[in-house]
Amino acid sequence: MAGKLEEEVLKRIDTQGVMTLAQKLIHIQTFDPPSDYSGIAARLQETLEGLGMETQVLEGSPGKKNVFGLRRGTGAEKKVFLLSGHTDVVPAGDRKNWSHDPFGAEIHDGWLWGRGSVDMKGAIAAQIFAAKAVIDSRVPLSGSFMLGYTVDDETGGPWGMKYVVEKGLSSVKWPKPTAHVLGEPNDLNISGSFKGRMWVRVSTSGKAAHGGQPDLGINAIDQMVKLVERFRTALRRQHPLMGRDTLNLGIIAGGEKVNMVPDRCTSHLDLRMCAPGTADEYENSLRRLIEELTKVDPKFAVAEFQVYERRDPLEVDPSTPLIRTMTECIQSVREKEPQFLGYLSAGDLYHTMKNDIPGAWIGPGNPKLQHQVDERIRVDELIDAAKIYTLLILHLCCRMGEDP
Repeated sequence: MAGKLEEEVLKRIDTQGVMTLAQKLIHIQTFDPPSDYSGIAARLQETLEGLGMETQVLEGSPGKKNVFGLRRGTGAEKKVFLLSGHTDVVPAGDRKNWSHDPFGAEIHDGWLWGRGSVDMKGAIAAQIFAAKAVIDSRVPLSGSFMLGYTVDDETGGPWGMKYVVEKGLSSVKWPKPTAHVLGEPNDLNISGSFKGRMWVRVSTSGKAAHGGQPDLGINAIDQMVKLVERFRTALRRQHPLMGRDTLNLGIIAGGEKVNMVPDRCTSHLDLRMCAPGTADEYENSLRRLIEELTKVDPKFAVAEFQVYERRDPLEVDPSTPLIRTMTECIQSVREKEPQFLGYLSAGDLYHTMKNDIPGAWIGPGNPKLQHQVDERIRVDELIDAAKIYTLLILHLCCRMGEDP
């Protein structure tokens, strides 16, 4: 691809359009839960159709509206490059704690403020206007490209990217992507090393008694504390990009009254594991720890142990053609070499990679600002993202060379 042609396409990026669309998407409240995607799905489908893309709303379960657009190239299905993001956001919390309305999408001092600005409606707007620049330029496409906006990422649900790549695309006879770039925030670097995770629900059993006579009962909450501390001994790995294994006690519920010894306690745990560990390996370790604790403490009892979400760690080879292309595109725009990073979760990339679609992340925004009060993203970084996504489409869809 000639440098001059790239420059001509980059000039077509509507920078004000990027900001306006990002603001409109932030205005639409898409908390997950309750997961109402009707408004944002309609907006995105209308926008993609306005670009001249074929569109599909892939809905594996009522209300779970994944919006996808396709621009076909002359090479049929040999290359299909997917750019994607998720449309759900976490709750904003108490709006009084925000410096600016979390859904006002206000621009102040070079920052766009609001829930979803970083995670990840800003990236979605940048991707769409990258696609618009390529389409408006009428550059011949040898490969196809696809834009995909999925649901339920924040809750790890099965009706987002997992449904799309395993059933949704084939149900409408659309081609399977051959490469995937996810726009999760990483300050426009490349993320290709991801922790695995397990979400566990566990319940301990005790014996009820009067709170003033705790020795006559067995306190299930005390037993849970003991179990969680024992579980922490399973955290043993460290990785140069992924960091360390972690365990978070995210939910704990037990007891009915302050003057009663609780006879049951239920907790939800989030365990993040580094490569080369696997979810199966860590589940087996936790089950062995339960058995060991039961043997040394005859009063200890677990009534329930269920793993309801599991993902193994993922590692991308940074020497692959796709990563080299991503590096070139970032360098061209940012004039510096991107970092190759690890992160605590692969997000939607997990499902595409598990279905033999290579990929990695490039996304605008500081990941430390996602899920936070005063979430915000730099305007200039959003524009750089649009440029990078434009170059990716050109490099991956407008020249026939090595498959990424």
